[in-house]
Amino acid sequence: MAGFFRSPAFGLTLAIITVSIPLLIGTPMPACAFDPDDVFSPWTKVVSVEAGFAHFGSRLSNGDAVVQAWNLSGRFSLLPLGTLRPKYLGGIFAGAPEVGLEPTFERFNTQHQNFGGFGLQLRYYFLHFRWGPLLPWIDASIAPGGTDLKIGRMRNETRLNGPFMNLIQAGIGESYFVTDRAAIYFGLQAQHISNAGLNGSNRNYALNTVEGVVIGFSWYLP
Repeated sequence: MAGFFRSPAFGLTLAIITVSIPLLIGTPMPACAFDPDDVFSPWTKVVSVEAGFAHFGSRLSNGDAVVQAWNLSGRFSLLPLGTLRPKYLGGIFAGAPEVGLEPTFERFNTQHQNFGGFGLQLRYYFLHFRWGPLLPWIDASIAPGGTDLKIGRMRNETRLNGPFMNLIQAGIGESYFVTDRAAIYFGLQAQHISNAGLNGSNRNYALNTVEGVVIGFSWYLP
């Protein structure tokens, strides 16, 4: 994890945070009439679009590139339970779960190779820590799919080949409600990419990074 703060990707993360925070601070907190109990009512539908950027290090050619892979996703989600307000631990787990399906495309731009898949995404909004229109969340997703990725060698444990691959992501971030039913979100994102041993008997080694960022936009439909 310490390597993150020395990596090119940290510069990308810092740039996004540096740009975003002044915009948020400069906006009065009562800027929208966001009411989570109304917006997150049971079976609310959510449509989201997002982009992610990641840095994997030396296993991808041009290890000095800040962005070695980028991805695009479109997601349709439901809030099946509405808002939850458990009382234990002072109510810190009050929130709203979101469950979604999303087609995902990832481009390994330093390799000129690609991944495409269809995934399941889970997100949890923490209402206890809401500050005006700012709402923190954590999420995770898994997307099986196909790829032409072909990197590394077995002898130095850097090999990873398709055609089948799993893209697993996990993140933490904030949504900012620009209206009562529309929010921009941004966060940090980790990625795990592997073929689950399903591409023959040759040994393959997963590709991992915690050096990623994501930005997106969501519409909450009644």
